[in-house]
Amino acid sequence: MQADIVVVGAGHAGVEAALACARLNKKTILVNLYEDKIATMPCNPSIGGPAKGIVVREIDALGGEMGKAADATALQMKLLNSSRGPGVWALRAQSDKIEYSNYMKNVVNNQKNLTLKVGEVADILIDKNNKVTGVLLTDETKITCQAVILTTGTYLSSLIYRGSEKYQAGPNDEKTATRLSESFKKLNINYFRFKTGTPPRVKANSVDLSKAILEPGTDMQLAFSFSTTKPLPFAKQLPCYLLHSTPETKKIIEANLTKSAMYSGQIDATGPRYCPSFEDKIVRFNQKETHQIFLEPEAKALDTFYVQGFSTSMPIDVQEKMLKSLPGFENVIVDKWAYAIEYDCIDPQQLSLSLEMRQVPNLFTAGQINGTSGYEEAAGQGLIAGINAVRKLNVQNPFILKRSESYIGVMIDDIVTKGVIEPYRLLTSRAENRLTLRNDNAEVRLKQYGYELGLVSQQEYDKYLVFKKQIDEAIEELKNVRFSPKSDLALELDQLGQAHLSQGLSGYEILKQPQVDINVLVKYLDKLQNLSNNQLQNILINIRFEGYIKKENETIERFNKLEAKQIPNDVDYSKVENIAIEAKQILERIRPTSIGQASRITGVNPADIQMLLFHLKKKYNTV
Repeated sequence: MQADIVVVGAGHAGVEAALACARLNKKTILVNLYEDKIATMPCNPSIGGPAKGIVVREIDALGGEMGKAADATALQMKLLNSSRGPGVWALRAQSDKIEYSNYMKNVVNNQKNLTLKVGEVADILIDKNNKVTGVLLTDETKITCQAVILTTGTYLSSLIYRGSEKYQAGPNDEKTATRLSESFKKLNINYFRFKTGTPPRVKANSVDLSKAILEPGTDMQLAFSFSTTKPLPFAKQLPCYLLHSTPETKKIIEANLTKSAMYSGQIDATGPRYCPSFEDKIVRFNQKETHQIFLEPEAKALDTFYVQGFSTSMPIDVQEKMLKSLPGFENVIVDKWAYAIEYDCIDPQQLSLSLEMRQVPNLFTAGQINGTSGYEEAAGQGLIAGINAVRKLNVQNPFILKRSESYIGVMIDDIVTKGVIEPYRLLTSRAENRLTLRNDNAEVRLKQYGYELGLVSQQEYDKYLVFKKQIDEAIEELKNVRFSPKSDLALELDQLGQAHLSQGLSGYEILKQPQVDINVLVKYLDKLQNLSNNQLQNILINIRFEGYIKKENETIERFNKLEAKQIPNDVDYSKVENIAIEAKQILERIRPTSIGQASRITGVNPADIQMLLFHLKKKYNTV
């Protein structure tokens, strides 16, 4: 078999990578362990959340598929953190995990230039220069290609743990890839073990929901994708539920802690800090008697709840006691028991910012193999890896998103520059420029990139230009139209208690007042009418936070000056004088592409950066 690019693994990273390659006219083969398990949700059946939801919007703006799939298969849509600052607003969809996978399977099967091949990759083939030439499957099938993208998720030499039970399997007892990790040794790729876990699934009709708190979605027209014209109506949304564990739950954990696979010493791998097992919560937050737990529907075709926040590696008998200690779970019936899973992943500091392995040309990696966690983080990396694999074959410069223009850029810079010591999760706190990296402005930030890359069609880009023009015209109208204290708008705002106009003000000035709802102004201004929720949010935020945004843009400009100071590829760090030996070794290992990236490396101090700048000016006269 022959292809331009082979993508290994059809999870969320693999699907985005393969679609990007195929849509950019490269013959692509997507190798997966199963024919029907495409972009599955072995853990939480949801898309989005804080920071993650913005990543999905960015994927969509760049021409990816995740946002469209999430909109088409949502059971519930929610705007999170709407009572807080706009920098942390984010969409979250409770997804139908069956329909989501079916949607992606259909897209993959109907994509031109893309072929799905069922099999297990056993080896990465290279030439005498260590450059990728293909892959070898366990059935001895050889696929020749010019580039390979590894998106293996948690399937690499994975082990399932539940109490004292331990066996080789992938998520949900699926197959695991046992031979691919061996090829890493041949290629001198450093790798290690991480672990994650998942909670039990229970029969919904066995839970007394009268003892839980209803958690409905948001009654707004919400969508991840710019192309979604009919968002999920509020009336058709399915509810989630909130409850709390009990002091009895805590006692059961404490009495059986040594039976947990994690606390018995069976698992040495590092787990996720921001999605800990329930027993880990009890140990780390021992002063708390109860913890939040959410019940989330998994699919319309299933009568099951995902018990969010109740991940555990306890044996089944202890899990049963834990579950029955929860309010309303006295007669619970379990559909699937919880487990922990341990798997191989690589050290991402071996990658360039394009997600190409530095020591193995044309080998790219994306998703949990890079030490990240989450469907959204995986999809974002997969899209970038796919784009850059194509650009490498086309002899084009890599596509690198800056930290200042996307959460995807923040994530990739974090894992490549700083490395990972635990499964990496995107958080809003990781971004310095949260006010400019918002949910509402993903198109404004990235749509042009998607168009220029060739992943956004002319028709969609033209639609975006109209979208942007409508925003600009509405802002201009707000500046020019004034309202007197006796105007209908002024009287309505006063009656609603949102504002009291003692003098004539423009719509722009009125919107600067923090209590004013932009929706009240819509009927008084022609250019605001028929705008989408994202357009109205964009207008409101840009007006209300104008001063803060200006300051942040000034900071970004200074930051970008450091990023613009490129470091030549052939720098010999051993010859840079007056910097610490440790700094020389770290810089040599990571080989940053800019002074900005070098300054963010753990172990490299400001004094080292100054000496590096001096060396570059002296030797290259470029900085």
